[in-house]
Amino acid sequence: MKRLCIYVTYDFENIVDNYIGYMLQELRKLVDCLVVVCNYKEIAGGIEHIQPYVDKIYCRDNVGFDAGAYKDALCTYIGWDEVCKYDELWLVNDSFYGPVHPFDDLISMMDGTDADYWGMTRMSAGKFIKEDYAFDTHIQSYFLVIKNGVLGNGKFRMFWEELPYAESLFQAIVLFEIGMNDWLKMSGYNGLAVTDLRNPDYWLNVELNPYLLHPLELIRDAGIPILKRKSLDLGNTRFKNALMAIKEIENNSGYDVNLIFNHISRISKFNRSCGMINFKALDEFYREHSKIYIYGAGVYGRNLEQYFNYRGWKFESFLVTKGENLPEDCRVFGSVSIENDDGVIIAIADANGYLEIKRILEKCCKSNQIFKRTVFQN
Repeated sequence: MKRLCIYVTYDFENIVDNYIGYMLQELRKLVDCLVVVCNYKEIAGGIEHIQPYVDKIYCRDNVGFDAGAYKDALCTYIGWDEVCKYDELWLVNDSFYGPVHPFDDLISMMDGTDADYWGMTRMSAGKFIKEDYAFDTHIQSYFLVIKNGVLGNGKFRMFWEELPYAESLFQAIVLFEIGMNDWLKMSGYNGLAVTDLRNPDYWLNVELNPYLLHPLELIRDAGIPILKRKSLDLGNTRFKNALMAIKEIENNSGYDVNLIFNHISRISKFNRSCGMINFKALDEFYREHSKIYIYGAGVYGRNLEQYFNYRGWKFESFLVTKGENLPEDCRVFGSVSIENDDGVIIAIADANGYLEIKRILEKCCKSNQIFKRTVFQN
């Protein structure tokens, strides 16, 4: 079996973290040609995590997101004559960690099916409410394997050559992930997800994403060897499940979870729109203060509580601006005396709400008493 893998990465600082190096090392064991496309013009750091494992590195502007990178790799950098020499094309991006256990069993299982293309997870049919766009069930595109029977179809080549460069993430999902799935199905090709073969009814939930809902079960029960980065966002209502997945990895895998924590700690400093925790900064903040309060008892605050539980940490209580008949673990901010060696973590999802709470705290707390890097930077 001759395999070509195109791995796409993007980073705010043009840095390649070592979690990518580990993934490439493991992919290299399975594929005959490994091409990395960086969606930035030059690599500012971490090239040593790529070079030992790849055949070619290409850098480009982040035009069209992952799909744009795949398009340029297939149609320009590599070329279809070369692509069609392979039995399988793997399209893989950097949005997940792992493999937390070897790919081998999973690959052997999927090789034994009649799938013309396959991936890790299947998204149920649903609707993007904001855009009023309905979609059919489809295989998610962060890890896709496409077999030679599809690669040799001239119309598949035409799909890629005519694929527009998406101008938004929504457009990228519609044009590439959903669009390619629709084209493959209409062309009569059989697609499978790993989750189709392992207790399929369990994973499907209308309009809810399986890798956000079931990160633990996907690793532990379905044998999927990866953890999606988005599952560790504080806005994920199943954040606790993602932490349980990390605990499962720690207990039953040789994978170094510091690869996960170090990467998230770095990117959390730059991505204002995500709810990632700067784990390293939070560790330091926790050690430096006698008592810790969490301002905000919504999804972000409760998920932060789950992280504290995961670490075996304690905090005094949640703080809220006002309210009646509050839960026992919540206190109104004005009724609490914040001492000089106490710390407060702002766990508010809304940017304006975050800034309002920050202004309130700054009137009675020193700057080093406020952990400002949980959600928004300033």
